[in-house]
Amino acid sequence: MVASSLQIVVIGAGLIGPRHAQHVYQNPQTKLFGFVDPTPAGDAAAEKFKVRSFKSISEMIQNCNETNTPYPDGAIVCTPNSLHISVAAELASHGIHLLVEKPLSSSAEESKALEEYTKMKNVKLLVGHHRRFNPFIIETKKNLSKVGNIVAVQGVWTTRKADKYFDVSPWRTDITTGGGALLINMVHDIDLLQYLFGPVARVYAEPLTKERIQYPNADEGAALTLRFKNGVCGTFICSDSVTSPFNFEAGTGENPTIPFHEGLEGFYRIFGSEGTLSVPDLNLYHQKNIKIPEDKSWLSPVVKEALVSNREQALHSTLPFDFQLDHFIDVINNKQEPFCTAEDGMSALLCIDALIKSLKSGLPELVEDVNHILPNYDSLGLDEANPVLFKHN
Repeated sequence: MVASSLQIVVIGAGLIGPRHAQHVYQNPQTKLFGFVDPTPAGDAAAEKFKVRSFKSISEMIQNCNETNTPYPDGAIVCTPNSLHISVAAELASHGIHLLVEKPLSSSAEESKALEEYTKMKNVKLLVGHHRRFNPFIIETKKNLSKVGNIVAVQGVWTTRKADKYFDVSPWRTDITTGGGALLINMVHDIDLLQYLFGPVARVYAEPLTKERIQYPNADEGAALTLRFKNGVCGTFICSDSVTSPFNFEAGTGENPTIPFHEGLEGFYRIFGSEGTLSVPDLNLYHQKNIKIPEDKSWLSPVVKEALVSNREQALHSTLPFDFQLDHFIDVINNKQEPFCTAEDGMSALLCIDALIKSLKSGLPELVEDVNHILPNYDSLGLDEANPVLFKHN
């Protein structure tokens, strides 16, 4: 007996929603239920995929009730960051499983409330840090031990965003509404860095010179230092206002809307006692051919070894969104636990919070422990989301 396809609705038809919809549309295990978006973009996206369009979640639920149509099995939430929590909570109130785009919310307190609410409703919650599913990152994690004891990491995410990117969604120009290079872009890299090296304990952020002076609250990036709990130290440059191909998207080709720069080397460099690993080129620099330990120094050659043969063909065979969607399907079907949990999403947010705090204070800041976060139930926007209904351990 062939299992029926899961019905997936996409919430938000802006920049990322249609990309998710395309993967849902093409996956043999899923069917695209429709779009929810109050703007004309929702109608346009629905027309393209020949599916239904709704102006709100309540309209979708009402339509399902009136037509005796089952609710969608899952939803992919692609709204502006500040709406993630209230939208996700409304969907969860109807038992709809959730894949919420990163960042999970604008604050860890809101994320904590959603985590508890979804557990109460027996709803699965997966955070959309899709780069964990990227073949380049899978290979990086698999080969980390080859550098020996990890000492430091150096990274960059640098590009120039088009003016249109901000014109169509003004919230992106304001750090107070969830916009900016740190919350929108650096949060991806923070999640990956913590996935690879463990939690960040302390951060320092130095603001970069602004190019978009017409947006006084804009966050265009910063120069960062990161101290991980295990002792690893990192430096990072994040900017969305410079001309540069040195970023994850251009280096891996994961985003079809951004040109792929073949042969790009070293947007991450991982330094260890036995070698250095460069990402995304996946070249390992080492002295393993030298047998006498005392000869392993700057006086002897360092060898470059390619860790993956036929790199481009092997690593571009499957897009991370495909892997992530397959995982979401397995999570809904109780075959897997979420690979990126609400706690993971909160941990990345807390690190970004500390970076933003450092930008304001001009001082290093400690990253708050995720276990110390108190939930903000009001952010859910639901009458039933009252603290007395939650069972605490």
